[in-house]
Amino acid sequence: MKKIIAATMLLLGSGAQAEVRAVFVGIDKYAYGAVQPPNLRFADLSGAVGDTRRIRDALASSHGLAVGTMPDGDNCKSQGPAALTLINACATKAAILAAWQQQLAASKPGDTLLLYFAGHGSTFLNEDSTQASGYNSTLMPHDARRPQATALTDIMDSEIRVFINRATSTGVNVVTWFDSCNSGTASRDGNSASRSAPPLRVSQPLEKPMDPSVYGNLGAYRVHMGGAADGQDATEVGQVGARAGRFTTALAKALTDTPNASFADLAMRVVGEVTRDSGGRQVPHAEGALRATLGGPEVKAATFDVVVDGSRLVMAGGRLTGVTKGSRFALFTTTGEALGGGKGLTARVADLGPGQAVLVPEAPLPPGWPAVLVAREIGHVFDGPKLPLAVADPAALAIVQRLNFVAVDPAGRFRLQPAAGGLQLSGPTGRLALLPPARDPQFGVQLAAALEKVARVEHWQAQATQRPGVILCVRSAKQANGETDAAWCRDDPPPTVSLTPSDEIQVSVINASPKPRHLYVLAIGDKYSVTLVLPGFGARERAIQAGRANAIPPEQKLTPEGPGRLRFVALSTDGPVNASALEQSDTDQIDPHACLSAVAGAFCQSENRARSGAGGAASEWSVAVVDAEVKP
Repeated sequence: MKKIIAATMLLLGSGAQAEVRAVFVGIDKYAYGAVQPPNLRFADLSGAVGDTRRIRDALASSHGLAVGTMPDGDNCKSQGPAALTLINACATKAAILAAWQQQLAASKPGDTLLLYFAGHGSTFLNEDSTQASGYNSTLMPHDARRPQATALTDIMDSEIRVFINRATSTGVNVVTWFDSCNSGTASRDGNSASRSAPPLRVSQPLEKPMDPSVYGNLGAYRVHMGGAADGQDATEVGQVGARAGRFTTALAKALTDTPNASFADLAMRVVGEVTRDSGGRQVPHAEGALRATLGGPEVKAATFDVVVDGSRLVMAGGRLTGVTKGSRFALFTTTGEALGGGKGLTARVADLGPGQAVLVPEAPLPPGWPAVLVAREIGHVFDGPKLPLAVADPAALAIVQRLNFVAVDPAGRFRLQPAAGGLQLSGPTGRLALLPPARDPQFGVQLAAALEKVARVEHWQAQATQRPGVILCVRSAKQANGETDAAWCRDDPPPTVSLTPSDEIQVSVINASPKPRHLYVLAIGDKYSVTLVLPGFGARERAIQAGRANAIPPEQKLTPEGPGRLRFVALSTDGPVNASALEQSDTDQIDPHACLSAVAGAFCQSENRARSGAGGAASEWSVAVVDAEVKP
């Protein structure tokens, strides 16, 4: 069992240059806001079209995006070489969805599709919603809330997610920037200074979202930045006639000032600026592959935020995310710097809790450094038993002996022996990796990277043992019998689940603690891959109330890659944690960022140098484990 396919990156067979395409939507004028019943009316806006112009100009300047001319007046649509722009009357629901599809059809694997929206956002009260809040967020096109409509004219967040899934399944990265109210889950308030409208209140959707069966296995990344968290207004500032959204203003300036910034760096700047300027009433939201840059790849080396607290450095990562006491981290002022391979200043973990760690710098921090830093691990202390490895090749022995977390043991559970013109690493689950001969300059990097993945998972699982307070349920969709919510999850799930490679896997997790908890589910493959299943795609979700459940949404497919074993681990915490720091690929996959690894990086800087180059503070926690056997 290599991993679950939802984590698989598509291999790009073409060497063509990756491109960025965009759809820009800005709506000030609404067709039906004034004809609603008095308690459901919403006003036109003043700054959304201007925001669309600002973000287009910023991207043309910072990234050279060929956006074409800006629509104006009756000419409410324009098509540039890389962008399609809709404003006001041209931005109907049908036109927006068609524009998204048009730009997706023009994209190839490895390209990035940017969807920008400025306008009203709202909520939809769905009595059958699988979301813990009971609400779905919506984008409101020009024809939103059309009277006597036979279908919903808001764009539901479920429709947005299905479109994104369709795009990423073809290898196209999707970036969404929404300057509207409730845009924390993908959706401004209905007066002259804010962007939201009264919620929809119907017992059932009037139409089904786009058919999820048209997409396959999810391959590319997604990034979402919203102007305001759920339940918040996305506000406009400035005089009438010259209004501008706080979020877009901050984002456009950040793009212009730092064109090569990662999404994490853009988010850090924009969230801080908007939160400060709004007095905390508007807090933008960011999630997904924040370690990527616009048009660039996602670098999956784990990074952690560090807060400078007087003489202490408090890092948002602890035992629950694989951090160990004594490990060394390099400190940087931005995520982009941390992932760029630089050395940075160094610090060591002096104190460790479940969700955070205290670092001690090994040299004084320079004056003027920001209060929030980014840390990347450069030296890992493996605090569990050493991996017992039998080594049958004498030439490999010297390299293995450099790995202080490995014990050479002729009877070891793990074995390194000659095979197919090179060496094979195997373990209790079978073959883990095929490696080049020991004298190959790639051998040290590849062996270190593979064994590091094994040791990290083995040591983490030894700590993350069953602990009451969370219930995890896993089943095949064939067993669903029409059930689509989380009600099927119960307090006596079977310890082992039988699956086949063609099964769609359903996962549900219940907070069995008396207090609200953040819930995470990870899947561990038999080649030691770790995939964050819930929340998916780097999402950041609120704490779930006691007794409530969270589940993979119906439009997200999760299937095994082949026969083998799969372990699901549910983690429940009283504070948010950076669970994505635990993610890793199979032992037989050498990642492009292997040289950023705390272990493999040492071989990149030696005679074995490879030619490839380059959250929160939880204190209470629970764990549940379900094993699955995927049979041929």
